Amino acid sequence: MKYAVIDLGSNTIRLVVYEETNAKFHALFTQKFTAGLAAYLQDGMMTPEGIRLICTTLQRCKMLLKEFTPCTTLAFSTAPLRNIRNTQEAIDQIYAETGYSVDVLTGLEEAYLDYYGVQRELPVESGLLFDIGGGSTEILTFAHDGTGVIESVPIGSLNLSKKHIAKLFPDKKERDAIRLQVQKSLKRHKLNHLPPYETLCGIGGTARTVLQLLQAMKVILPAQRTFTAEQFRKLKKFLWKKDSAAMELLTQYCPDRLHTIFSGILILEILILQSRCTTVYVCKYGVREGYLRRYLMQQKKSAPTVNPDCA
Repeated sequence: MKYAVIDLGSNTIRLVVYEETNAKFHALFTQKFTAGLAAYLQDGMMTPEGIRLICTTLQRCKMLLKEFTPCTTLAFSTAPLRNIRNTQEAIDQIYAETGYSVDVLTGLEEAYLDYYGVQRELPVESGLLFDIGGGSTEILTFAHDGTGVIESVPIGSLNLSKKHIAKLFPDKKERDAIRLQVQKSLKRHKLNHLPPYETLCGIGGTARTVLQLLQAMKVILPAQRTFTAEQFRKLKKFLWKKDSAAMELLTQYCPDRLHTIFSGILILEILILQSRCTTVYVCKYGVREGYLRRYLMQQKKSAPTVNPDCA
């Protein structure tokens, strides 16, 4: 059986097609669309242009999915449709124009599904899991007996960049403003005095991009999924030079994140400092796999509720 999962995030809209065999699933196809939906917010609402962009992208997904019929399609959104005042209006228009019923996850739901998606690959029995997205950052602590603190903080790499960074490279004043906002947001959610953790586990585009940049700099091996706090500091020092070498690295390895990577790095910097961790493990999976796992578990308990027609 094939399943398509469409994830509407603040930075990107991502389509992944999975195939289930013997109660396990693996990705057959993935397509990423750079959307930058956080840029389409005005007075706390998604603009008509933003909703139109979502609809156009979902229509492109529908065309791609014709190659995988029959297939069950699941669509969900995180911060871009969650943190707006016209959520229902947006999802109604999306359904009318595309036929996709978009499930808008709460922040806590997103954080738990992050954990559910990576549970089987976590390298430690207890630790802190983070997911730095474009419009929010999810933070969850876990141990051998399950989850502990679960929080969704409305700060992300895209909304911070939009608010604080005028050009590509943030200057010192802009970096300090981002750090201050991150610290205040964490304090507001009572996340500024977490217990120390030796290892953080990261999900999402910022964590993956940091890993990729360190691999490109040959600071870590190509197949390595862990980097140290010291290696992370080396990357920051290299990028903060704002010279041609830094620009070349970014344009070659993360051209679609040029406008968000610095804010994401600053969020990660604060998490590393406050947790006093020594290493960061970057997970292969995340909320999409967690969402699909939950759906499959629900299907075992009840009759299917999703139309198994990608088109």
